[in-house]
Amino acid sequence: MNSADTFRVDGNGNELVTHVSQVSRAGRSTPTNFDFVGFNPATGGGRAADHLNAITNTGKAAAFTVFGDINPSTQAFDGLSQFSQNSTQHTRPSLSACLPDPLPPFSQDPNLQTGVDPNTHLSASGFRRASGERSGPPYIGRGLIEAVADQDILLLEAAEKLPNRSSLNRKNEFPECTGDCIAGRHNENTSNGAFTGGDPGSRVGKFGVRAGGPTMLQFIVGGVQGELSFTNPLNDAELVSPVNNNRPGCINTVPSPQVPESTPLSLRTLLRLTAPPEFGAPLLRVLNSPDPNGPQPAGSMEDRVQRGARLFGIDLVAFADRMVPGRMPAGGDGRDEHAISRIDRKVGCAGCHTPVVATGRLPTDTGTSHISNVWAPLFSDLLIHEGPAIDAERVVPTARLPLLMTRTDAESRLVSTFDLPRGLTDDALPHQNSGVANGREFRTAPLMGLGRIGPPFLHDGRVYLSNKTALEHPAGTVYTNRDVTNRPLVVKTLDDALLAAIELHDLPAPFTASNQSREFGGGCPVPPGDKVGQIVYRNGAEDICPPYDSKVSKENRGDSREVIRRFRSLSPEDQQAMIDFLKQL
Repeated sequence: MNSADTFRVDGNGNELVTHVSQVSRAGRSTPTNFDFVGFNPATGGGRAADHLNAITNTGKAAAFTVFGDINPSTQAFDGLSQFSQNSTQHTRPSLSACLPDPLPPFSQDPNLQTGVDPNTHLSASGFRRASGERSGPPYIGRGLIEAVADQDILLLEAAEKLPNRSSLNRKNEFPECTGDCIAGRHNENTSNGAFTGGDPGSRVGKFGVRAGGPTMLQFIVGGVQGELSFTNPLNDAELVSPVNNNRPGCINTVPSPQVPESTPLSLRTLLRLTAPPEFGAPLLRVLNSPDPNGPQPAGSMEDRVQRGARLFGIDLVAFADRMVPGRMPAGGDGRDEHAISRIDRKVGCAGCHTPVVATGRLPTDTGTSHISNVWAPLFSDLLIHEGPAIDAERVVPTARLPLLMTRTDAESRLVSTFDLPRGLTDDALPHQNSGVANGREFRTAPLMGLGRIGPPFLHDGRVYLSNKTALEHPAGTVYTNRDVTNRPLVVKTLDDALLAAIELHDLPAPFTASNQSREFGGGCPVPPGDKVGQIVYRNGAEDICPPYDSKVSKENRGDSREVIRRFRSLSPEDQQAMIDFLKQL
C-alpha cells in the first residue's frame, strides 16, 4: 500500500501524486491495532496490518514498528537483537510459509519476563517496553540535504537561541521558555555500525526521522537489509527471525550477498538526484512579480499565498532572490540568508522549517551542478526538537489502540472518526538510527513537495487521508483558532490533513479556555472513561489539554508551543492562507 490509496483530487480540488515511486509516502488507511499486530497466540507470530477493520482486526498501514526495552532512569536501551537485529518487527515475509514477526511477549523478554508493575509498567530491573511506528517519507531532495555542511547545521542551532521579533507574541505566556521556546539541537552518530566501511567517528546527523544518520548510505543499506531482507556486501548479516527458525518451507535458499554492492550505491544516486517539484503556479507568480511584497489582486490565490508566506515567517523578497534564477543582485541583497523575516516572524514556523539553506559540495561528481553550492528550499533546519508528550501514553508497552470518536464535520454532520493521539513521543531508540536523540526528539520534517505528495503526515503517518475510509472512519481531532477553542476537525481533504498536522505539533489548547467548542466531538479530546486499553488518563483533560500555567503544560508541551499558540490566535481566514501557502511547496 502506498500513496495510491490517498485522494488524487480531494474535495477542495487539490491534485496529489498517487503513483508508487520513491516520492510516494508509505500509506495508511486506518490506525494500527497492536492487540492483533503484536502477537498471534494461534501461531506464535505477529500479523500484518493489512485489514481495514482497526477495531476488531489489525487496521491497515504500511508503517513499520520499531521496538525494544528502555530503562527510563538510565536511558539504557536494549534493542532485543536476539529477536530482530535492527529492532524492527517484520510482518510481511516474502515466503508464504514464514510467519510475520511478533513483538516479543513479555514472557520471552529477558528484561520483563519476571513481571511488570501494572502501574509503572516497569520490571524489577527498571525496564519497560517501548515501541513506535515509522512511515517512510517521500524521498525528495535528499541530495540537497546531503550537501548541507555540518557546520551550517551547527550555525542554525546557535541561531535558534537568539531572540527574534513577532507581532503575535504575548508576554509571559510561557515563562518556562527562553525566546519563543524553540530549542533545537543537532543529532550525531557513527555510521560504521550500519555498513562495512562506515565512519566510526561521530558526525552531525541529517537523515532519518530523528536525524540519526550522518550519511544517506546507512539508511539505504538499512532499508535494503533491514526492511527488504536483502543482504549485500555492505551489510551481509541475515535477519534473525526466531519464530521462523526450523519452520518448514521458511528457508532462505539464496546465497549472500543477495544483491551486489552496486544496488545500494545506485539507489543512493537515484535518491540524490530526485529533485523537489516546482512550486505551485500562484507562488511562482508572486516570486516572479517585480515586488514579491507588493499587492496582489484582492481575494486571489496569489493574495492568500503571499499572506500565508508572511505569516509563516518568510521574507518574500529574500526568498524570491534565492529561488528565481538571475534575481539575486550582483552584490547580494543584504537580507536574511535563510529568507526568514527579520522584521516580523509572525507565527514563526520558519524558525524550525528554515525556508532556504545553502548547500556545500556533494561528495560525488554526479549531478553536482544541480546540488552543490545552491540555495535549497528544504524548509527544515535538520535539527531535532522535542514534541508534545502525554505521560499516560508514553509508559504503556505499545502504541495507543484505535479509538472511534463521533465528531461534527464541516457540513455539520456527525461522523465516526479515528481519534488522532496527541502525544508524539516514543522511546524506541535503537542507536543505529536514533543517535543521541531522546524519545521526544524528532527532526524538523523537510516540507519539499508537501502540497503535491500530501498525506499521510508525521513520522508515523498518523494523519492520513484515505479513499477507503474517508466516508466511514476518517481521522479526527480538534483544532483552535481565534474564534473557538478545540473545535472538531474531521480529516476529509488535504486542507483538513494539513490543519491536523499543524495542530499535532503541540498538545491541544487548554480545556479551561472560555470559548471552548460546544459542538459534538468538540472540547478536549479525552477518551470516554478517561481510558484507552491500558492507558489511563488519571487527570482527565489536564493530561491532554493542560492549562498553560500548569506543571503538565510546562513539562509536556513541545518546542512548538509558542509557535502553535500564535497559529491558534489567527482568524480562520489567516490559518487558511497559511495552508494555501503550504500547498504550493
